[in-house]
Amino acid sequence: MSCAKCISLLQMVKNLSYMSEAMLIGALVRVCQRTQKVDTDVCIGVIKEQAPIVRKVLRTMTVSGRDGHLLCAAVLNSCPYPEVEAWNVTFPKPKPATLPEYKPSGRTFSVLHLSDWHVDPEYEPGAEAFCDKPICCRPAYTDYTNVTKPASIWGEYSCDTPISTIESLLEYIPTVAPDIAFGIMTGDVPPHEVWSTLPTIKTQLIQDHSYSLLHQHFDSPDLVNTMLYPAVGNHESAPTNMFPVKTSKIPIEEERHYLHMHWLYRSLAQSWQGWLSHHTITNMENNSASYVARPVAGLKLISLNTNFCYTMNWWLYEHPMEKDPNGILEWLILQLQESEDVGERVWIIGHIAPGDITCFHDYSNYFHQIVERYSPHVIAGQFYGHTHKDEYQVFYNGEQTAENAIAMAYVAPSITPFSNVNPGFRMYQVDAETFEVIDSITYIADLDQADTWLSGPNWHIEYSAREAYNSSIAPLHDTTSPLTPAWWHNVTVSMEEDPEMFNKYWSYRTKSAPIVRECDDECRSTVICGIRAGKSEQRCDYDPDVLQPVEEHACGINLMGVRTRTEDGMFL
Repeated sequence: MSCAKCISLLQMVKNLSYMSEAMLIGALVRVCQRTQKVDTDVCIGVIKEQAPIVRKVLRTMTVSGRDGHLLCAAVLNSCPYPEVEAWNVTFPKPKPATLPEYKPSGRTFSVLHLSDWHVDPEYEPGAEAFCDKPICCRPAYTDYTNVTKPASIWGEYSCDTPISTIESLLEYIPTVAPDIAFGIMTGDVPPHEVWSTLPTIKTQLIQDHSYSLLHQHFDSPDLVNTMLYPAVGNHESAPTNMFPVKTSKIPIEEERHYLHMHWLYRSLAQSWQGWLSHHTITNMENNSASYVARPVAGLKLISLNTNFCYTMNWWLYEHPMEKDPNGILEWLILQLQESEDVGERVWIIGHIAPGDITCFHDYSNYFHQIVERYSPHVIAGQFYGHTHKDEYQVFYNGEQTAENAIAMAYVAPSITPFSNVNPGFRMYQVDAETFEVIDSITYIADLDQADTWLSGPNWHIEYSAREAYNSSIAPLHDTTSPLTPAWWHNVTVSMEEDPEMFNKYWSYRTKSAPIVRECDDECRSTVICGIRAGKSEQRCDYDPDVLQPVEEHACGINLMGVRTRTEDGMFL
């Protein structure tokens, strides 16, 4: 879609927003159905759930100005992305002239990283895996007299995760890591059923039952037996992606009070009890589910609600757009300053990485200023999810060189196989004093071999980053040396110079899934650019003038059915 067409479409919907809500919904459903690309139930469901918010937000927007161009750029990649609105983030104190130096201790501990669970309680073995809905493997979407591809017990690449696979994973973890210091889970528990998340109790119960299962395993001395520190994902809300800010113009009708998301923050607070202190639980309810914990002595863990940078959170487009929605960045600065003052290291966890294509350029820019201020001496690591891929992001202070690389973000693989990725998780070996990552080890199960499994998924190590990416360009001379941002930058240089090194990364990125799209020289350059983009404005895959299509995002607008996306060549 061209930029002009996108702006015209937005203006048309804005005009409709002044009509009754029922008329707006009816008009948008008819438009959706006319595309003949989206299932009728999906058209009706998504529009009914999200139209009340769109109706409120569009009325405030200047569609022909920056507001409209931003939405068309960020969501549909139709317009050139507007320049970042300059804002110099202020800090309580200047960055110290002399920064402390940290030397490896030679002692390590293990940390588990889970992400993008996306459990589907309606998954049924034998159901259709090649259906007309965005996700499949459900009885309701199956004609049992004509099943094209029956779902396996353990999952399918076109479906979300069956409970059997999650239970298998949780049982496997203690067999390879019996002494985990703590775990992190970076969001997205519910399935990709974005057209049917209401009433809120439906989404809440999926999360309640999931966290109950996690407590059974993490709280038991005979099982995982460690603390788990979660972050909130974009699918936790109902409607999906919708996290209002304190100034959002939420409809005043009583039946729309759920849009405030108080129910979600209350529910998460209850589900996270036992892993977080009572004081932390109370504060996180009032802080949009962001919180602070101290999993081990000397390390502060900051869990951020990153949905306030998400380009598909319609509330964020309300004019005037807020530079720091709900004051999360200001709160983050205070936490980092406190740690700098006492000589404490910090890990930041969240769902959406600031360099992700779905994070607003403006928000990412402001976040990057904070990373520059408190790296490398305070922030020892950042950990995210959301993409379903096994990825990394490097942050720089100035030009993109090894000398200027100051921070790392580890983007964890998903547990869900949706879409066309193997289920996986990560383990980190972490220096016990510096809290820097010594190794990142990814575990997977080869879902394409599910029919041959006799006793469950074949969980195994896919690769160790330390072993896979060690090279003459990016050497690791000492077994105790951390995977520094400078080393990771050199890994990207080795990918540029050695196609085999890049091909290795390209395969690991989808967890060695059997169906991976081809990546030519232009694609390789774009992917490496993304690894180096600690702030999203530095990415190379949002330019509407580039002919190569942007890769479908696992948590983007996936409204077309699996069958349609496959026929159109998009299910890759």
